[in-house]
Amino acid sequence: MPRRASKELRPRQKAILEFIRKFIDEHDYPPTIREIGTAVGISSTSVVNYNLNQLEQKGYIVRNREVSRGLRLVDSSFTKRTQNVPFYGEIAAGSPIPVPEDPAAVMEYVAVPFDMLPPSGEVFALRVRGQSMIDALVDDGDIILVRSQHLVETREMAVVEILEPPEEAGATLKYFYHLGDRIELRPANPDPAYQPIIVAPAQVRVHGKVIAVIRRYP
Repeated sequence: MPRRASKELRPRQKAILEFIRKFIDEHDYPPTIREIGTAVGISSTSVVNYNLNQLEQKGYIVRNREVSRGLRLVDSSFTKRTQNVPFYGEIAAGSPIPVPEDPAAVMEYVAVPFDMLPPSGEVFALRVRGQSMIDALVDDGDIILVRSQHLVETREMAVVEILEPPEEAGATLKYFYHLGDRIELRPANPDPAYQPIIVAPAQVRVHGKVIAVIRRYP
């Protein structure tokens, strides 16, 4: 652990540090440089960055400059009870939407409590768009945690990519049913607007199983 300098923090650095602490307490993830600047009245991102570097050198924070929310507090219990999970964007709970061109190019992370994560395997996060899974307690705007795997059991909720036909290609969130020579991707919404998607096994690729849902109430 970095050793803190004995020199007292400047008022601006104290304000930044306090804002970071409050933001993490309220949101369960760290703020961006722009959010910090807005909160403490600094319009220049380079000035915010300078002060964050000072806080890092003095041992108050640790930074990952490759991501937009890549900082954590050294002395925060938050950092001991959570893990950053890559956030890949949106997933349709309705008609399929395009799969991100480069899921490896992660720009955002979601801080997830350790007790929500499986003991092994890779996990990623997606934001739900649509209401086809509302009876499964997954609503529009929720964040789902997905364990990366290419096989799931019948009746499990899964992130599935439809490969063909081209006009229906994309990723969707549904209950997965393997029915012999066909796959049924079944919604959890009694509204007739939401119909099952029936495809052959060769027409789909499973990306993972849903293991948890994160919802922020207004």
